[in-house]
Amino acid sequence: YADVFDGYTLYTSNAPYTTYLIDNDYNVINEWDTGCQPASMGYMLQDSTLVYPCKQADVVLEGVAASGGRILKYNWNGDVIWDWSCDLDYQLHHDIEPTPNGTILALAMEDIDGFRPDVVLEIETVGVNDANLVWTWKVSDHIGELNNPYTFYSEADYNQLDWNHFNAVSLNQYGEILLSSRNWCEIYIIEWGGSSDILYRWGNPQNYNGDGEQILFAQHGVNQIPIGYPGEGNIILFNNMNVQGQQEDGSSIIVEFIPDYETFEGEVVWTFEDDFYSAKQSGAFRLPNGNTFISVAQDGYMFEVTYDGVVVWELYQEGVVRAQKYGMDYFIVLGDVNSDGSIDILDVVLVVNYVLDNLYVAPADVNNDMVVNVLDVVVLVGNILNV
Repeated sequence: YADVFDGYTLYTSNAPYTTYLIDNDYNVINEWDTGCQPASMGYMLQDSTLVYPCKQADVVLEGVAASGGRILKYNWNGDVIWDWSCDLDYQLHHDIEPTPNGTILALAMEDIDGFRPDVVLEIETVGVNDANLVWTWKVSDHIGELNNPYTFYSEADYNQLDWNHFNAVSLNQYGEILLSSRNWCEIYIIEWGGSSDILYRWGNPQNYNGDGEQILFAQHGVNQIPIGYPGEGNIILFNNMNVQGQQEDGSSIIVEFIPDYETFEGEVVWTFEDDFYSAKQSGAFRLPNGNTFISVAQDGYMFEVTYDGVVVWELYQEGVVRAQKYGMDYFIVLGDVNSDGSIDILDVVLVVNYVLDNLYVAPADVNNDMVVNVLDVVVLVGNILNV
């Protein structure tokens, strides 16, 4: 694996739905017995917390694809530190996205007298079982005429019970949210925290009477390549190519393109197509060394490919719908509050100051209980003294 990115892969297997974090040699670094059917995939926070979206016991709306509604947080030791089932008038489904400020973005569906468009929710965790809804963006607030590319066409002939079928949500580093609609075969960019219409859309211009051919077919896993990575600012996704009448005959395609916000066009700069196909879920992420990590849901196939198209790592695991890879330096060391590579009295002083100022800083939460208090000081001092 000379060209493989040095990191950890996170995935959830088939029932009983154990989530694994493994290294490039397939050694299990950690595992969580989640025991709940995933709506998409779990996410690791830098403090080693696992955020896991899965299906709630009593759904809000019946018949929703990749139904979720329950989100859990586990610490590194496998203890549940937050467990919330949606009690709002929305049915969560598919994907979530943890944000830098500690909230969680979630895809959901509302029901308006039998018409079911999608919404984006921002959820704030409260205690161990509760949540506050801090922001909502509704498709139903952004419906307009055919020739308006900034809204959804009111007469679009898609399933009224699953009008959009959003299947991925991600947050870029510019304060924008990326969304993927399987039914409309488009991706969108909207403002995080605002009420604006669509800022950008791409993949199927017929939806707004635009020029050009349809490029996307039931795509998933849209995200924007982070700053500092090869291709930074470009958008990358898994184009399932689930074309009506030939679903099993073609190949899915990984697509990377440069978005043009002014023209709603996209310049495709890289694609990867090989002997893989999935009609559902799946995803693609650019890695810091320029490789791309891909998951193919239909086969439970995860692999890493170079920009030149050479597969340098792979794993088959039944039941995996989407997975992600994290760098070795992604996780912060609890207790190393000043990030100097060592845990000493300077860190103790900082933790004491955070306690006095009632501030929550993740590296200072040494016992990983979502609170920075005197217990963290005691544990930190004990770790330094090896007691």
